[in-house]
Amino acid sequence: MEKYDIVVIGGGPGGYVAAIRASQLGLKVAVIEKDVVGGTCLNRGCIPTKAYLKHTELIHDLQKMDEFGIIVDGYAIDWEKMKDRKNKVVNKLTGGIRGLFKKNGVDLIKGTGKVLNENEIEISGKKTEKIWAENIIIATGSAPIKPGLKGMDLANVITSKEALDLDELPEQIVIIGGGVIGVEMASIYSSLEVEVTIVEILDNILINFDKEMADIVKKALIKQGVKILTSSKVTEIKEQKDKLVVKVDSEKAEQLTADKVLAAVGRKPVFTGLENLDLEKENGFIKVDSHMETSIPGIYAVGDVTGGMLLAHEASAEGIVAVKNITGDSELRDNLIPNAVYSLPEIASVGMTEEEAKKEGYEIKVGRFPFKAIGKAIAIGSEEGFVKIISDKKWDQILGVQIVGPHATDLIAEAVIAIKLEATSEVLADTIHAHPTLSESVKEAAEDVNNLAIHF
Repeated sequence: MEKYDIVVIGGGPGGYVAAIRASQLGLKVAVIEKDVVGGTCLNRGCIPTKAYLKHTELIHDLQKMDEFGIIVDGYAIDWEKMKDRKNKVVNKLTGGIRGLFKKNGVDLIKGTGKVLNENEIEISGKKTEKIWAENIIIATGSAPIKPGLKGMDLANVITSKEALDLDELPEQIVIIGGGVIGVEMASIYSSLEVEVTIVEILDNILINFDKEMADIVKKALIKQGVKILTSSKVTEIKEQKDKLVVKVDSEKAEQLTADKVLAAVGRKPVFTGLENLDLEKENGFIKVDSHMETSIPGIYAVGDVTGGMLLAHEASAEGIVAVKNITGDSELRDNLIPNAVYSLPEIASVGMTEEEAKKEGYEIKVGRFPFKAIGKAIAIGSEEGFVKIISDKKWDQILGVQIVGPHATDLIAEAVIAIKLEATSEVLADTIHAHPTLSESVKEAAEDVNNLAIHF
């Protein structure tokens, strides 16, 4: 049997990052991957949707070109060419990961791994083989959930995986779920002239985000032509001729017609190959400690399979924590994780919201600054949204930052550093930001915490 210091099961953002870091630290490492390296994020999630969302952004720019004095005499959508570009982006990145494995001496083993015990793993692929591991890192990820209601097994009821590679664009689509996946897919499809309806069981979309931000995105989606039904529940889907009929229980019972129904109600952990391990679970996910170690010594788990926010960057950070603890360089998992939604406008947040800070017992100060008062935002025609900073009233320490507006997902990085360094809003306000930039909105929001914003 080939012996390794670490065997990683799963080559997604948690697994491949852990493997490369372990190899950099001098360990002998193998990654078992049954599909393509990069996991859901790179192949069927973050990267493909961001490629499509760039197309969406360009279409929105085209629609307002006359405001900039540029006359565009119509445009056409080539779905096949869009898919081809998306695939090229994905293939370039998956090829990059394989190149990094080769450069760092990581063995990539194609096949499905089955953990036999704390050290032995059987791999079923072109041939069946066994390998031995001193330590195991489980990075098996998650899969889309299909709710258990009548009609979910129909051919035209899809998940986010199939939604990215449809043979042709539907005329109408119903999206079940108004979370991150549902909102991003609604942004993409509506820009491609598809009639979109979101059905959300709760009283608002993006329920895990600051309500002010969610309301701005909701308003923007409606402006783009998306129909949004909140406090509503899909009860049944049935076929009628060449269409789907979606029954919805809301304030008034209604039926929606669609070519496709997209289930975007969440994700579940993948435990394939782990059946022989008696791992402790928590809320249906593998339970780990702050070192990313499971209930079995020497076996670690990272990423979606452990729960949390189910984000690629969270998985990567956890993979590095697991490796450092294996090598004896004790490190704890960082709970300061930025969150992002790539809608139009974008949303990003880190730390506490106003409600969360109050629940934790803080007396807070809140600073807000709108993009409509930022020179760069006005110049580029993206004035929608704001930056909000929540600080502790006693010490002025920044507790949370929420951004909705242009490039929010990039601007949030400054806030992550500020909170990690336990900075005050005064420190952020006194930091000189280049002009004209969108980042000035963060500085001005920090100034507004103490009622000192100058430009609004």
